[in-house]
Amino acid sequence: MSNLMLGIVLGLWAGVSMVLSLSGIGIRTALLTGLVSGLCVGNVQAGMEMGATMTLMGIGFYTYGGATVPDTITGTIFGTVVSAKTGSYDAGLVVANGIALLMTQMDILGRGTTTVFQHMGDNALAKNSISGFETSVLLGTLPWALARLIPVLCGMLLMDQIEALTNFAVSMQGVQKGLAVIGGLLPAAGFALLISYMDVKKYWPFMIVGYVLFAYCGVGTIGLALVGAAAAYLFVGAKEAA
Repeated sequence: MSNLMLGIVLGLWAGVSMVLSLSGIGIRTALLTGLVSGLCVGNVQAGMEMGATMTLMGIGFYTYGGATVPDTITGTIFGTVVSAKTGSYDAGLVVANGIALLMTQMDILGRGTTTVFQHMGDNALAKNSISGFETSVLLGTLPWALARLIPVLCGMLLMDQIEALTNFAVSMQGVQKGLAVIGGLLPAAGFALLISYMDVKKYWPFMIVGYVLFAYCGVGTIGLALVGAAAAYLFVGAKEAA
């Protein structure tokens, strides 16, 4: 798929999924975005790996009260494409985090622009124009979509330059080692955030079981998730059913 097509397809995904999430349709997740991005670049594994890592890093962040947080979803798009094109997961992860932080500025710009349409809606109501108010509400979703669509489109059009810079950085041994260290540190930070939200003192047996299954039995992520779901039902669901 050409860079232009990548920009159009992934840009539309970024923008439309943002609008749908405002309606309560929760498809705008890093993991699902990684899958879509991986399909577009022909490397689903890279997309799933990037989406899973960005999901871990995004744990604990939520826009309560309209707060702006790193956009791990847009970061996943760029990280997946860079990872697939350069063959370096670590480089893709660094790019993903940089874009996620940079997108906070676009989020602020998008949110601020919606005030124009809010005033249009106020004026329509003052004139008892329900249709005008409905139109202004629908138009108010455009800044949310364009604040994601435009950066993704522009980024994909410039992907050749990004890929060249990334390949140059990866070719330098010192930089490559640094990327590897950062690539290992960032998921660890996500796990640390996750553990900080758990009542480890109360549920430490489950953590040990999970560690043993992964480290000594070779059980993968999906297997661990299924065991965790079963344990959660036995520990919580069975009590509620009784």
